[in-house]
Order: sequence, then structure tokens, then C-alpha cells
Amino acid sequence: MSLPILSIQTAYLPFSGIFQQPQPWQEGMLGAICFVEPSVNSNIAEAVEIPMVQLQAPILDGADAACEIWLSNVAPSSGKPLVHGSHGAIQYRFNDDFLFGFISLPESVPPHDIASQNKTDIAPLQYATESAYRQIFALMAELNYPYIYRFWNYMADINGISYGLERYRQFNVGRKDAFMACSREAAGPLPAACALGLADGPLTIAFLLGRKAPVAIENPRQVSAYEYPEEYGPRTPSFSRATLLCAEQDDFLFISGTASIVGHQTRHQSDVVAQTKETLANLDAVIAEANRMLGRQKFVLRDIFFRVYVRHTADLPLVRNEMQRHIGDTIKAVFVQAEICRQELLLEIEATAGHISTLSCTQ
Repeated sequence: MSLPILSIQTAYLPFSGIFQQPQPWQEGMLGAICFVEPSVNSNIAEAVEIPMVQLQAPILDGADAACEIWLSNVAPSSGKPLVHGSHGAIQYRFNDDFLFGFISLPESVPPHDIASQNKTDIAPLQYATESAYRQIFALMAELNYPYIYRFWNYMADINGISYGLERYRQFNVGRKDAFMACSREAAGPLPAACALGLADGPLTIAFLLGRKAPVAIENPRQVSAYEYPEEYGPRTPSFSRATLLCAEQDDFLFISGTASIVGHQTRHQSDVVAQTKETLANLDAVIAEANRMLGRQKFVLRDIFFRVYVRHTADLPLVRNEMQRHIGDTIKAVFVQAEICRQELLLEIEATAGHISTLSCTQ
């Protein structure tokens, strides 16, 4: 029995380039994750019924690929137009196989009746995170998209401390509590994910769902994040190192945010070049494990698109040069300034491998 050919592909453009594409192409968009400079007027996206995450952050290099766009490769002439909808604070769009959506929630103090049920105060970020994930899980059940392929999580001041706990750890508590309350950890493989800190803005979570089961990929060089010891917080992170989605003609590999961690410990503190080398070694290990699961050499580092988060702008040349030395002079990547989930980590790299659409635009 042959597997279905999944109806999705990716494309990479600057934010302005999306609106230079022909109308049928725009109508085939499931959604997009875009980094835009704070000075960019992005109100144009509000007029279209497409879930487009717009994250304000400095783009250090690769602005021509600042948007990762998810496209349905089902032709409009098939008579099956994409469907747009909303659920609570979620905006989403879907075809027969995939659903792309996002939710943005402000951080607010929990209502008194919820707060009084806990012996300690609930941090606003924790409360917003649990609420967001509960809404996503409810949408999955309502529309029958049982599998999560990828989460993208963004929040302000990720390394700040409030309510006696680092904010990234607050986020992990809210996420884990939602996973457990909705029985998601027992429902299938944990998804790939990233969690980054931006200068400001609400908690924003984008996600890609589907109806075909993926395979969770772990890194043999690392302890699985969901098995981290207690020193990393009261709740472990709920993600796998990557998820692999297989079909007859298209395979997708969604690689989580990857950093200079071996076992569960950060390596090479204060040395951005050594951290870049270690991060690339981890990416190599994840790709090798995915290829082993496939039984063939499908994925190679030089053909993968990267989103590279750099903590300090001055480190960009060092990070980029080390990536070019390891991968080759031509890198498919966008480099963004952002904070990483551990204070001592200087960069993080996430990646997507699969069916990439080749586009051009006039800038």
C-alpha cells in the first residue's frame, strides 16, 4: 500500500516579496512565519485571511529569506480551496492534510478563582502559555488534526526572572501542564519546537498540524529534553529534537532549536566559535539519525534551510564563517538577533528540510 503524497511545500522570501507573488500563489498559502524589522509597516498582512506571524527582531543577514512560507501544492483548479478559520485567539488555515495556525496572547495575571487553587502565585507567562496550548489542543480535537509536527514559541525577556523563576522555565511549566491536562504526552510523539526571546511583544506560538503520524527523532549526543534533570526547572521541556514526516515522494524533517548542549549540559561558555561547532555537530547527529530511520541518505546539511538565532550582533561574522567552513560557502539561512533559552548559550539553529519551492521577487 503506497503512502499519500502530502500537499505541502515551503518557500522563503522577504516579507514584502509575499505580496509580489501572483494571486493564485497567495491563495495557496497555509501560513507564514516572518521576521520583520521594527521599522517595517506590516499592516498590509492584516487585510488577507492568511495566518502570518510577524515577529519584530533585527535581521542580521539573509533578509531575502526572512519569511518561511507554508504552501499547499494542491492546485486551486482542484476545487478544494484552503479554508480559513479562528478558534478563540487562534487564526488558522488548512487543507486535507495540514493545518497551520498561530496564537498571540498578552501576559495577564490569572483570575482570582484560578490563582486561589494554587499554593503559589501563577506567573502571567505561565498562565498565558497554558491557556494558549489548551486552545491549540482543543482545535486539534475539534478539526481532527491529531498530530503536531512543529511548534515555534516566542516571548519577551526569555532569560528574565520573576515570581522566583526564570521566564523560560515559567513557559515550560505552562506548556507541560497543558500537555498533561490534555493527555498529549501519551497521544503520540512530542513535536519539534523552538523557544526564543525577543525584545518585546506578546507570547506568540505558531504550529503545524497534520493527519499523518510523524516519527520523533532524538539526538544520541544529548539527553532527551523531556528527561532533563530537575536542575533545569520544575517541569521538563515538551519537545523532541526533530520530527520526521514520511510520504511516497516528499519527506520533511523539522529540526528543533539546536544549541551547544552535550548530554544535558551547555558546552563552551563564552566561546561562540566553539558553540557554533558543537551546534553543527548536533545538527549532523540529528540528520544522521533521521537518515538512519529512513534507511537512506535523504537529508544533507548543505541542502537544508536554517534559521540562526544569535544572541550578540557582534558574533554574526564568527557564527556565519564557522557555518560556511562546515557546510560550504552557500548557506540557505536567515540570521536573527534573539535571546536563547539558556543565558550562557550564544546561538541556536533550527532547520527545515523538505520540498522547497523556488521563487523570485523584485525588492
